[in-house]
Amino acid sequence: MPIWAEHGPDAVATVIGNPAAHKIGLLAYFPGLVKALGTRNIFSASTLDQMPKQLSAGLMFGHWLSVPVPDIERCDLLLILGANPMVSNGSLWTAPDYKGKAHALRERGGRIVVIDPSRTATAAHADQHLPIQPGGDVFFLLGLVHTLFDEGLIQLGHLHNHLNGLEALREAVLPFSPERMAAGCGIDATTQRALARALAHAERGCVYGRIGTCTQGFGTLNSWLIDVLNVLTANLDTEGGAMFPKAAAFAPNTQGPSGQGRGITTGRHHSRVSKACF
Repeated sequence: MPIWAEHGPDAVATVIGNPAAHKIGLLAYFPGLVKALGTRNIFSASTLDQMPKQLSAGLMFGHWLSVPVPDIERCDLLLILGANPMVSNGSLWTAPDYKGKAHALRERGGRIVVIDPSRTATAAHADQHLPIQPGGDVFFLLGLVHTLFDEGLIQLGHLHNHLNGLEALREAVLPFSPERMAAGCGIDATTQRALARALAHAERGCVYGRIGTCTQGFGTLNSWLIDVLNVLTANLDTEGGAMFPKAAAFAPNTQGPSGQGRGITTGRHHSRVSKACF
């Protein structure tokens, strides 16, 4: 290839989509193609729509695939941002029969709130739909985190001994009151504060964000703030909250002693044109 010969391996990129997972021929052929090309620029459905979440999970929990998802079967209050599980069946959060599970949640007295610019199928079947300004998720999430600190609503529960940086977080969100964030997200301060209180007081609450929170300018920050909200309301790694899926065997989070791992490494390479690190 002239481009490869003149500019080197990293002038070429590869992209592989979800259908490859269903064809053994593609799965077998693709690694050989990548090795022959010698490029580091390997893109997939994951890099296009969820890498901010995986980066956030890696930095926060120590592994790219340690992504907590809602325990919808036991949840009482579910906040959904930028996701449409009624159509996708959960995508990264595999939730077969989301419609049936959501109906059961509401039948037992629970509530579902969808924050999305569009009135999706998920929003149409929720208890409340808040049409957020496109790209405004970061302002909305900061407003909620600010409220938890501002109104003394922090509850850490079983997570207390597993945290660091809480005071730094408190200082970081001080300037981002719901009153200031309302203009950026299009959701008024009263509603932001009410949702933060509801999360803090729910017996089993959960915040969940998907592709809409990732594919924007503050994707990684959004992904982190979602888990921060679950932490500050003691809804991370607990029944009815955001829990870590665990395979029957062979997955990284089922092997070896708990609390140990290599963590993740970033910044080893830079992109050819913008020089962004990865």
